[in-house]
Amino acid sequence: MDIKIFMQRLLSISNAGINYSKDPYDIERFTEIFEMTETYINQNLTNEHITLAKEQGYPTPKVDVRAMVLNDSDEILLVQDPKDETWSLPGGFAEVGISPVDNVIKETYEETGLEVEVLDLLAVYDTNKSNPENSLNHYYKMIYNCRRLSGNLTESYETSDVKYFSLEDLPALSVKRNSQKQLIECFRNRNRNTIIE
Repeated sequence: MDIKIFMQRLLSISNAGINYSKDPYDIERFTEIFEMTETYINQNLTNEHITLAKEQGYPTPKVDVRAMVLNDSDEILLVQDPKDETWSLPGGFAEVGISPVDNVIKETYEETGLEVEVLDLLAVYDTNKSNPENSLNHYYKMIYNCRRLSGNLTESYETSDVKYFSLEDLPALSVKRNSQKQLIECFRNRNRNTIIE
């Protein structure tokens, strides 16, 4: 088993034990396992110290929503991260209480200034398989085919630039958010069945 997946599972199991155990001694043991795992991760798996939050309730994968928006030339809309200057499809983690479709519409507007409508779901990716460069968070990535309705391309506090690119001339991508392979699959899949990984 891959060490990152092993650590994810250990954190998830200990977190569930903290939340659902009735015995105070078991809760103490699960808390110790969680903290020991966090210490191991910081000493061996990352370049900088991280603090892993204990989740309330049963730990499950997070959901990341992304929008594929094309212009009339079939170029793909990408946004630039202001911190590392890499590019990705507009989107982010889904917020609780909002549907995935409404989340991707909201994220696209916030990051690009465009109002979009969702046409269909292009792909669902398991980041442990498709984006192994990710952090210890395990999540499912949902990429939607979207059409621009209105608005003008605008940067925000979340993006330092917003542009359309052809598949043949992509900039440096944020591979933890989306890989070139994913962009190509989704571009080709926009008139076919959904990819589920």
